[in-house]
Amino acid sequence: GEGGGGEGGGGLGEDEDDWSHKLWRQGQLEYNATCSEWNSVGRKLAFAGRSQLEITSMALDVTGTGTGRSAREWYVLKSPNFGANWSWVRLPQFLQGVGGLVADPTSDTIYVISGGSCISHSADHAESWSPCWKAPGLTGRFRQLVVRDSRTMVVLRDGDVPLRTNDGGASWRRMESLASVARRQLTAEYSWSGKTLALSGVAGQLFVWVSRDDGDTWTDESGDYSAMSGGVAQWYESTLYISSLGQGIASKTFEEE
Repeated sequence: GEGGGGEGGGGLGEDEDDWSHKLWRQGQLEYNATCSEWNSVGRKLAFAGRSQLEITSMALDVTGTGTGRSAREWYVLKSPNFGANWSWVRLPQFLQGVGGLVADPTSDTIYVISGGSCISHSADHAESWSPCWKAPGLTGRFRQLVVRDSRTMVVLRDGDVPLRTNDGGASWRRMESLASVARRQLTAEYSWSGKTLALSGVAGQLFVWVSRDDGDTWTDESGDYSAMSGGVAQWYESTLYISSLGQGIASKTFEEE
């Protein structure tokens, strides 16, 4: 279709012009049939069971202490019924400032990175948390945790080679296959099956690499997607979505044995 990227993708080869561009979908949901379902939980999702006054007060850090210091606290919001009802669970002090949640797709375990130096996990829906992980090789400043299952995970680090564990976090090894791009701001995600790992970064223009052996080797799948920003956004089964301000949203489906 129109607006589908330049020829050759900056010298990457015309035979890889197979990203399906979705520029025309940016202003709407992908499946209009689900709009009513999404909208029906929108207000409950926005306030998560609390009043608008409570949310506004929290956002403004209204403390009543007169100290002028921020009292913003971090919570996990849980819903047992797809957003109809919510409960708030305050994170412990050592996890205040958490950078987001990561779910293990093969179990009930969730993981967090806090302060760039602490990885913790919960096996009881955020009611309790493990101490910060201490393991051989687990060093540096952590930016993203990518979970395949309870044994195989990848940690992306700021300015250094990512790390990988194959024993549930007991030990970690450097992913030297990414040494050439380690100083780029990388983003990675596993496909739903865990058989394909996608990684992106910007080195002059966006690159997208794919691995089928947990990062030992990589294939360049950048193709004609020649944006200068953005990266891996989301998997849907074996279809990878990438996005950027310049070329919008694109997808590619990978065969998985």
